[in-house]
Amino acid sequence: MRIILPFIIIIFSLYKPSHAQVSYRDTILSWRHFEYTLDENNGMNSYSTTNIVEDQYPGVVIENEFVRLVIMPEFGARVLSFLYKPSGHEQFYINPVGTPYGMGDGNFYYDWLMVFGGVFPTFPEPEHGKTWFLPWQWEITEITNERISLTMQLQDTINYPYHPSKFNNGLTGIRCISTVSLQKGKTSFEFEHTIQNTKPETQSFEYWTCATLAPGSESENTFTPENSEIIAPIDYVYLKDDWWAWMGNAEEPAIDQGNHVFEYKNLALYENWEDMGIAYAYPFIDANYYGVINHENEEGVFRVANNSEITSGMKFWTWGAEQGLGADPENFNNIARPYIELWSGLSTQFFEDAYLSPNESITWTETYLPTIAMESASNVNENAAIFLEHVNNVSERFNIKTFTTTPDYEYNLIVSLNGSNMIDLYDGTFISSSEMCHQLSLVLDDYIIADGDYILNSKVYDQPGEIIIEFSIPVTIPLPSFGIFSPIQSAPKVFRVSDNMCKIEFRDSSKRIISVFSVNGQLVNEQTTNDNNAYIEVDKGGLYIIRILEHNSSYSIKLLI
Repeated sequence: MRIILPFIIIIFSLYKPSHAQVSYRDTILSWRHFEYTLDENNGMNSYSTTNIVEDQYPGVVIENEFVRLVIMPEFGARVLSFLYKPSGHEQFYINPVGTPYGMGDGNFYYDWLMVFGGVFPTFPEPEHGKTWFLPWQWEITEITNERISLTMQLQDTINYPYHPSKFNNGLTGIRCISTVSLQKGKTSFEFEHTIQNTKPETQSFEYWTCATLAPGSESENTFTPENSEIIAPIDYVYLKDDWWAWMGNAEEPAIDQGNHVFEYKNLALYENWEDMGIAYAYPFIDANYYGVINHENEEGVFRVANNSEITSGMKFWTWGAEQGLGADPENFNNIARPYIELWSGLSTQFFEDAYLSPNESITWTETYLPTIAMESASNVNENAAIFLEHVNNVSERFNIKTFTTTPDYEYNLIVSLNGSNMIDLYDGTFISSSEMCHQLSLVLDDYIIADGDYILNSKVYDQPGEIIIEFSIPVTIPLPSFGIFSPIQSAPKVFRVSDNMCKIEFRDSSKRIISVFSVNGQLVNEQTTNDNNAYIEVDKGGLYIIRILEHNSSYSIKLLI
């Protein structure tokens, strides 16, 4: 069945949750672009600066109850659209009008380029490679009620005779196989890539996945607002400030000005991109995720893969927030567009080759997932995203937010403080939602905890008891003015005397302060003694926390009176 869509921007009906099986269908997509013609080698032959035409392209729609993907095997093997049904929003940028640009500038393999959008593989050269607009062979390789996979492949047999000389990997013979998979009941999809060297000798090449991201967009008007943030767990960036002078002042301070290395901070915010520019994670990205969050509605999209071992290169590109958002796509001279473009590569920069041994192949899987109502992320994997925030104002508070890729499923969240011993702060279950992250706020004033240094652990378990995601942060509980705490060397003995009284027997006779707190943190009794015995009396029986200060040390014990 083929469905003719009048515009490339697809408008979907309101989301209605269901448990429908995953499905696919053929479609025809229309796209407007400035008119151009190519020669027999795909070099630019002619183009118009005024005439906009509309072409139609075959595509495939794959969807489950949460996600609708639009895939274009015959235009660069791209996943053009990632619509998240619960919010009704698009996660990828889709260019409303394509504009050929860069003709004769020497920046691209065919000496020209045109932005379409989505996520797609690029190889075997940098800067979009050779295949970004070419048709790939494709077939449905898996189809069940639970999962559908579409596989696209292309082998490099291309030698454009007029390519700029810096594209020097030659006719590589390398084959790229890219497979899109969507599973029933998941809010994410997988994009698996295999790179094969078909030659009996070592071959140089480059591979990069290009992702044009605009999370939380209306499907008929995709863009990244200025109030958006690139979430990248890196400390430093290599900036092309020798190409764009503004970048030299974008990040402060420079760690190594001569080698263009800066701290990564300001450029995380899209509004700080004053103009177009290139940045790379320095020296590489070893965390397995990155993404973009739209702070206008706190919707995000993340890519997860094995960056630490395979795709360790990360490139940033934008046209500049003001230029992109202010551009008129109907004007041929306005080539800027309002999106954030993030790249993942087998090498760490463009024009830095990777190598495959004779007949070697390499395979990895990228997972793309949305987040809802999360202003940041502390860790992301193929199962979930988690954000752990320490808020230290009038009290010690921790906010934990989790969004999983499997909604309507019961998970267990455990939060603990680990120091000289482990203190359980929270142990509870929640049902994951496709429309809202799970949120938990813990106030440490609600607990009696000895001051000192701790590690706060937040772990989410599935029902078989396996950890699906976790994150930890160091925490220091502030020291009181009357002493420096250290662990107790020898614990006292406790004896129950009556229904509302206990006796504590210490090892020696020393001055000590004994404070008694209810489990809600209320001070109910306090005494100072020099004896080795102390009697604790309360109004009624129950669980109490006893804090003891002695020998410039403090510790706490629980008493059930």
